[in-house]
Amino acid sequence: MKTKLYLSLFCVAFFWGTTFLAIRVAVETMPPFLIAGIRNLISGSIIFLYLLFQKKLERVNPRQFLHAFVLSLLMIVLANGLTTYSEKYITSGLASLISTLCPFCVLVLNLILGYEKLSFKTVIGILLGMFGIFLIYQSSLSDLLIPEYRQGIFAILLAILAWAFGTIIMKRGRENALTMLMNVCVQMLIAGVILTAIQFSLTPTISMIAWSTKSILAVIYLALFGSVAGYVAFSYLLTQLPSTKVTVLSYVNVVVALFLGWLILDEIITGRIILAATLIISGVIIVNYKKTK
Repeated sequence: MKTKLYLSLFCVAFFWGTTFLAIRVAVETMPPFLIAGIRNLISGSIIFLYLLFQKKLERVNPRQFLHAFVLSLLMIVLANGLTTYSEKYITSGLASLISTLCPFCVLVLNLILGYEKLSFKTVIGILLGMFGIFLIYQSSLSDLLIPEYRQGIFAILLAILAWAFGTIIMKRGRENALTMLMNVCVQMLIAGVILTAIQFSLTPTISMIAWSTKSILAVIYLALFGSVAGYVAFSYLLTQLPSTKVTVLSYVNVVVALFLGWLILDEIITGRIILAATLIISGVIIVNYKKTK
C-alpha cells in the first residue's frame, strides 16, 4: 500500500511539473482546446480499453454520470483546458508559479465550508503566499496592459479556482460513486468531447499542416504521463489523504516546471522569481505542517 502511495505522490509531483513544459511546446503549433481534447480522448480510451480487457467496466447510472460530468467540467474542461489556453500567452514557468495558489484556494474553500479550522500558522502561510504572488506581479504590472498577457493570467486564475472546487467535490462525493478508474475514464471521455467541440466552434477550419512533430509528441506525452499517470494518481491520493495536503504537491510541480522551462525553452528565472517561489512554497509548507506526536 505504501509503495502505491509513494508512486502516486511521485507521479503527481514530478509528471505534473513536466506537463507545463509539454503544454508550452504543444501550443506552439496546435490549438489549445484541441490539445486538451485530444489528450483526454487518448487517455480516456486507454483506461477504457484497460477496464474492458480486465472485465472491470461498470454500468453508469444517471446520478454517477452527473457526478462525473460536474468533475469533468471543473477539473478537466475548465482547469486543464484553460491552463492549456493560458500558455499561449504566458510562460510555462509563470503558469506553474501561479498554479501554486491552488492549495490556498482549497484551504480557503475548506475554511468557508467548515471542513477546516483557521489557525495562526494558516494565516502566516497564506500571507507568505500572497506576498510571493505580489512579488511576481510587482515587476510586470505593465504587462497586464497587453490584452494577450491579461487573457493568459485570467485563464490560469480561473483554472485554479475550478480545480480547487473540483478537488473538494471529488474528495467529499464518495457516496454511490463509481470505482476510481471508471470515474476517471468517464470524466476524460466527457471532457475530450467537450473540449474538442469548443475548439471546432471557435475555429471551424483547422489545418494540420502547421502542426510540428514536437507538438504532436508533446500531446502524446500529456495523454500518457499528464492524464493517465498524473490524473489517476491524483484521484487515488484523494482517497488516501486530505485534499489540502494533496494539492500541496503543486509546490514540487513549480520547481520542476521552472527548471525545465529554463533548461529547454530558455525561459528567464530572476532572483525575484526565486524569492517569490520560496515564499509561496514556505507558505504552503507552514499551512500543512503538523508536529509528529
